[in-house]
Amino acid sequence: MSYFVELRLVDPDFLFDIQTTSCKDKRFTRCFWCFGPPKKTYKLLRPVVMIDGTFLKGRYRRTLLTAIAIDPSNHIFLLAFLIIDSETTESWTYFLEMFGYNFHGYDTRFVVISDRNPRIINVIQRCFNLQ
Repeated sequence: MSYFVELRLVDPDFLFDIQTTSCKDKRFTRCFWCFGPPKKTYKLLRPVVMIDGTFLKGRYRRTLLTAIAIDPSNHIFLLAFLIIDSETTESWTYFLEMFGYNFHGYDTRFVVISDRNPRIINVIQRCFNLQ
């Protein structure tokens, strides 16, 4: 957590949310973070966002959800991340709501590329009011 606090000192638009269980045991449940570049940077990105989940291996077996885009130089531009216990409809809803919140006020017209996971499809339709 102190790392995220330090990042916010450098980038005031940096957004993060760490959630744990009760105050006594402080068991990790999920961690969201999203870098906050200036508004002009978002306008330069290609209007395509790729979202997907992957499994983390090693000591901390969790799932990492990501949203990425491509910049004008064809480089990967990391947008948002969520570390969770497992990939569920609830976790995708939280991730996409937080992602959408960070992009509120920007030109949010973009195409979403995913692996057509039914959870993702349903959540995107709800979070972004699609028909």
